[in-house]
Amino acid sequence: MAIKINKKIIIPIIIVILILVVGGLFFWWQKNRETPIEKWEAAKVSPEEDYIAKETPEGEIVENKKMGLIYKIPKDWILENGNPTRFYSPDTEFKEKTSVILEKGCKIDVYASYIKTNLDTLKKFIEAEFSKSSLITKLDESSTIKVSNYSALRNKYQVEKFGMSSILVDFPSKDKLYRILLSSSIEERDRCEVEFNKFLETVSIK
Repeated sequence: MAIKINKKIIIPIIIVILILVVGGLFFWWQKNRETPIEKWEAAKVSPEEDYIAKETPEGEIVENKKMGLIYKIPKDWILENGNPTRFYSPDTEFKEKTSVILEKGCKIDVYASYIKTNLDTLKKFIEAEFSKSSLITKLDESSTIKVSNYSALRNKYQVEKFGMSSILVDFPSKDKLYRILLSSSIEERDRCEVEFNKFLETVSIK
């Protein structure tokens, strides 16, 4: 016995299936595509309020649950105005009271933003930024390291105009981009680099 197919029912079902498939593909594409470089500057940065510092038997630990980031403040280092994303060694001295230029000591800044990218794109972006910067007078070293088992770009450079040396570490993870910056006077860069390397060992991404 032949079964009659009601086209009035079948056609809407097919349309619904096509809509679901196309919508699913679009969602997958949106979720997996990289953030265009031209939108990086406007990307949302995790604010200071997302970082919680707490004392533990192992020392002062900072956690940002939204960004899946955990790190340990070096022993006796000082949070700037209680900000757990910016801290410096206890011997730090600035050239002026309101200045960010260091006369002595080491300072670390931590940033995390909602940017989805990969290491190759990140490398091209940083190289372009460095090439057009009028402040960076000497790039001492550029390499790839591991931070919490993630590949990271490490750039060591000098800003001779202010007598400062910096090490910049950038690494992407899923849909986030992490940046950690060490600043010091050129005279103290070796000592501060040792402290910085110890700090990076405490950084963990969940």
